[in-house]
Amino acid sequence: MITLNKFVDRIGNCLQLDIRYYMKNTTYLVIARGIDIGCSLFLSILFARFLSKEMYGQYSFIFAILGILSLFTLSGMGAAITQAVANGHDHVLITGTKEKFKWSILGSVVVFGVGIYYFSTESLLLGKCFMISSLFFPFIYNFQTFQAFFAGKKQFNKVAKYQNITKVIFLLSVSIVIFLSRDLIYILITSLLASSLLGGYFFTLGLRKMKNQSDDRSAISFGKHLSLMNGINTIADQADKIIIGVLLGFSDLAVYSIASAVSSSIRTTISPISRVAFPKLSTMNKKEAYSAVKKRYFYLVLLAAGVSGIMIFFCPYIFTLLYSQKYVDSVFYAQFLFVGLIFTIPTQMVGKALFASQRETGKLYRYRIIYSIVVLILLFVLVPKFGLLGVVLARLLGDIFAMFYSLKLATWI
Repeated sequence: MITLNKFVDRIGNCLQLDIRYYMKNTTYLVIARGIDIGCSLFLSILFARFLSKEMYGQYSFIFAILGILSLFTLSGMGAAITQAVANGHDHVLITGTKEKFKWSILGSVVVFGVGIYYFSTESLLLGKCFMISSLFFPFIYNFQTFQAFFAGKKQFNKVAKYQNITKVIFLLSVSIVIFLSRDLIYILITSLLASSLLGGYFFTLGLRKMKNQSDDRSAISFGKHLSLMNGINTIADQADKIIIGVLLGFSDLAVYSIASAVSSSIRTTISPISRVAFPKLSTMNKKEAYSAVKKRYFYLVLLAAGVSGIMIFFCPYIFTLLYSQKYVDSVFYAQFLFVGLIFTIPTQMVGKALFASQRETGKLYRYRIIYSIVVLILLFVLVPKFGLLGVVLARLLGDIFAMFYSLKLATWI
């Protein structure tokens, strides 16, 4: 009788994959993602049921602006730190984080400037919110490098554990404030403060686990390159919410935020596969990394299609159960976003193969920039004409383009 271990080994041999490594570490991250999804969904339910659409839309709008301005925190440094640590350069955690803090000071100034702008337009609430956010801006993003450090160490159990603790404490803190005050400023301060303090604490734990002082200055340069690439990509990721908030209003933004929150949760559930793969791909040369991904690409497409189909079918029931009839309009837009899963999940793995080799920087630039420009053009063309439908169409068409363009860069088509 074939034991479970032998069966797993046979599957691994068939796929030419270290399946035990992926099962062990993906399990950690999937559990973490599950808790993350549960917390995020619960928080979105609280917003939907206890706050007005206008306030939920404002909250989403603020964090969309902060998300775009996070490009000042060198958002690509995390991947560079993971790669460097995976190759034995622990001190990059410190040098990379210092570099992020240095640039984020400029980001704080810009956030404060946004607050002044809204004050000048007599949007006093948003003005106050952005001015408060400028004080926390360097801390809410930069300390997250601890995740990159432990990922580089392949200690995904710690990544998962610390993510879980962070998410649960964040949820409890914000939930208490929502129940007690239902005031946007207090909710915002609690969100920013919880993220800053928890990130700082776990960053110190990462510092204690450094085993050497080996540095890699090329990783800092690579991180800046990735951040530059991420710049326009970050803008494209958040542009939909900002365009909706400006052109369509905060109530429509709340409807879209609910739709995108559920679809994003499913995307992040499967993303640990590519995240666990990255440290291994980082130790391969370009040819090996491409080959490793190409062999499993068809299975990724099947997985994505299966998940997409299930979610499209159950979407109406999920939304009615969680958000009541108040956000029934979100169902249609969420189903469009779920279709995009078929294209985005396989594309993630091709992207990891491109990331695995610093020699592929030119291809990464082209992919990030061209994809982001395509999405931005689609948003600006389709949203004024079709409203929220234009947003989800732009996202879907962008996902399709990203898949085929990534395959072209990998010279698979």
